[in-house]
Amino acid sequence: MKKLPVENLGFVEIGGVGEMIYRAVRFPEYVPDYDDGGEVLKPIFTGLHAPESGTDYSLTGQELLVSLCNLYGKLNNPDSTVPMTDAVWDWCRNNIHPYNIDSLYEMLDSEKFAHITYMDLIQKDATFYVNQFIKDLCSLGTVFELYFALRKVKYYGEIDYARNLYYEGRLCDSLAFLERYRQYEDVGEYKARILENYNDHIFQVIDMFPDFRMRLKLDKKTGKVMYGADIQSVFDICWYTFSRMVADVAPPVDEDINYFESQGSILSCLACGKYFVRHSSRQLYCNNWDCQAERNRRNRRASYARKKAAEVSTPKPSIPFWSIEKN
Repeated sequence: MKKLPVENLGFVEIGGVGEMIYRAVRFPEYVPDYDDGGEVLKPIFTGLHAPESGTDYSLTGQELLVSLCNLYGKLNNPDSTVPMTDAVWDWCRNNIHPYNIDSLYEMLDSEKFAHITYMDLIQKDATFYVNQFIKDLCSLGTVFELYFALRKVKYYGEIDYARNLYYEGRLCDSLAFLERYRQYEDVGEYKARILENYNDHIFQVIDMFPDFRMRLKLDKKTGKVMYGADIQSVFDICWYTFSRMVADVAPPVDEDINYFESQGSILSCLACGKYFVRHSSRQLYCNNWDCQAERNRRNRRASYARKKAAEVSTPKPSIPFWSIEKN
């Protein structure tokens, strides 16, 4: 058997590590509380209003990443006055439970009325600190901002995002790695300087990634044993998804059953500036109704401008002098 020397064990060499079972746990409601470590969010449920658990295939890592990074942008805005606990509370109710995903899933999946049998234990394991959520959110959001700014410069030639990357946020300050380029006022020179050091900045991004734990898992729906990422929080899912975006050699992103086409890049909406997952090559706006309305307005204005420009550039036919005399 021929031996193949490798310097690193990548996804391909290990054997398709890219798969992940997204085990979603959802609670119907939460209540804020306090203990010695600070403010916590505690899930509440009853026999009739039980928590939900399962492998939700409509949930993709990209959508989770976009959702959390938008939450980070909303809360870290220096002018933001949104109560942090309320924002985290609202996010959990509208998405999935953020922590101890695997252990809670196993407990809820162990028997039909597990939420009644193990009510106290489930509630204890599912209670989490708001400040821990905010800390994890800032770690993810700051690194994604830097990577997004670098991608904007390299692949789209846009520098505004990079120029405005650093700011003193409400929760935490953004990363200042690109501040050294502020001295270059010329757009071309600014872009050239960043691209000259692009690989160094990507190394900075990579160094801020957490370590990933991998282990064998059984997918109960397929009955197959897989080698996958050990997931304990939504932030683990997002970091893992983020890593597949950064890596040149990586498995494809997760398929979204709501779309026939494969998922594309994560972009920032031209109207509101929030991140969204592009589902078509021409999509430049998120699905928010106001942003779609703004898109239509801009398209109408652009169409009108093109029409007027065409009228100006096309000379009107002259009227023959004999037709004037007849009149």
